[in-house]
Amino acid sequence: MTEQKHAIPEAVAVAMGKDFGVPITAFLFAAVDSPPILVGTVYGDSTGRFREGASIRTSRITNVSFIDGYSLFQTVGGSLYVVVSWAIGGGNIYMNRIYH
Repeated sequence: MTEQKHAIPEAVAVAMGKDFGVPITAFLFAAVDSPPILVGTVYGDSTGRFREGASIRTSRITNVSFIDGYSLFQTVGGSLYVVVSWAIGGGNIYMNRIYH
C-alpha cells in the first residue's frame, strides 16, 4: 500500500515561513475550537507524531497568544500549535476561554 501524500495548503506554507520567535510544534488548518481542546488538520509536526494532513485532537489547551494575526495555542503537554485557519462554522470561541 502506498502512502497518500497531502499537499500543504498555501496558507499553511506561508505560516510555516514565519518566525514566531518560539518553537512551534505544528500548524492546524480548518481548526475547530472545542474546549478544552482543538481539532484540526495538522501540518509540519516537529515531533513526528502525526502524518501530514492527518486530523488530530490536541491535549487540553492551557494558554493562547496572538502573533502576527495568528492564534498560538499551548497545551498542557507543552505543545504549541499555530492555527492557520478556522473551519467554516467551526465556532472559534477561543476568546471566551479562561485559563488558570
